[in-house]
Amino acid sequence: MIFFKINKEKDDNDSYVPAINKNLPGIINTIEEFSDEQRAIVRKFKHEMEKFTEERSLETCLQALNLSMQLANTREKLLEAYKQYSGLLENELKNRIKMEKKKND
Repeated sequence: MIFFKINKEKDDNDSYVPAINKNLPGIINTIEEFSDEQRAIVRKFKHEMEKFTEERSLETCLQALNLSMQLANTREKLLEAYKQYSGLLENELKNRIKMEKKKND
């Protein structure tokens, strides 16, 4: 993961680094948790699909379907967390560009 300076500190140019957002550490943790959850569900799903392939029973089919739905739900949450993360980065980049333009004017 990419980590940012959260507190106002001086950077190499002796200018202050703004606090990017108080929510950034929470978003990073959320992404890591959903990624771990996704990996666990994928492992279970593969196992259940193998059982379904062997048994071809309604029970194994429903179990694989249930895990498939859980996986889709987790991926949706992960996508939303990444959207928030990219939004924060985009806003920080825009702020940096504005600061640079003000400096150069």
